[in-house]
Amino acid sequence: MNDLIKLGKKRTLLISLSILLVSIHTIYFYNVSVIEVEPTKLLQQFIRFLLTIGLLLMVYKGKNWARIIAIILFAFGILGAIFGFITTDTYFLNKTPFLVMIFVYGMAVYHFSFSKSFKAFFESQKTNITQAPGLYERQMQLDKFWQIVETSNIKSHGDYEQQQEQLKKELLLLNPPEIVAFNNTFKFLKGSIYNWDFWAAAYIINGGCSDDCFSDFRGWLIGRGKQIFDNAVQDIESLATLEDTNDGDWEGLSYVPSISFEEKTGIDMPIGIRQNMIISGDEWDEEGDDLKNKYPKLWMTFEEN
Repeated sequence: MNDLIKLGKKRTLLISLSILLVSIHTIYFYNVSVIEVEPTKLLQQFIRFLLTIGLLLMVYKGKNWARIIAIILFAFGILGAIFGFITTDTYFLNKTPFLVMIFVYGMAVYHFSFSKSFKAFFESQKTNITQAPGLYERQMQLDKFWQIVETSNIKSHGDYEQQQEQLKKELLLLNPPEIVAFNNTFKFLKGSIYNWDFWAAAYIINGGCSDDCFSDFRGWLIGRGKQIFDNAVQDIESLATLEDTNDGDWEGLSYVPSISFEEKTGIDMPIGIRQNMIISGDEWDEEGDDLKNKYPKLWMTFEEN
């Protein structure tokens, strides 16, 4: 649990406690101000108090419907307190409870509506990560995965940095388990092309390619979309037709899912599935003419690199 979530949890508990204290004081203030306590009225107040506890508990557990109802009720509470403050004919000091109500309910409305710490805590409660670890081993369906990738590609107009921003926007529209599912599919596809042919392509295109470079290349290639990816799987030399290789600056796209998840929830993304790290295929020798002979189309297109 990171600091933002801890802060959100702490403030949520403090505000909830303050609301309950205001409710208790309101019940007490009303009953001491009347000549005779009405049992029916007291019972109604007690039931409302229990409902308030239940509502705040549901907000704490990450129920969005409860958060919306709480915001509406506390907004009405502010209006009621303002009305009471204006219309009550008594000394200013005796109106202090109304000011306290306005302050507490105002803080509650702000916290539940706009606070970044509450949003982080609320999302962490809603995802319930620790209770459902198997949920984060699922993969996204390929059609949906490629649709998200294609959308980010189209909206970025070929700009790789912009594509990363567009992909993040698309992922933030998903719920946390869906973001992990997207990342699992991303890792599966990335691991599926961990072979010597694709490393050769990255090496030739870039004029050399380390382990980290090859990892970034595979993430970038997935970002080119389904057609280019599938064509490369069928024939690695189809990459010779690429019009733009971003000058070998391939880093970034692989990090977007985890960044999106953390921004969405305020916590680190679960590990999910393990990516394949066992390379396959026939190894080539970077010295001599091995690459030139094995991948002539790629070599002819990018030999100047």
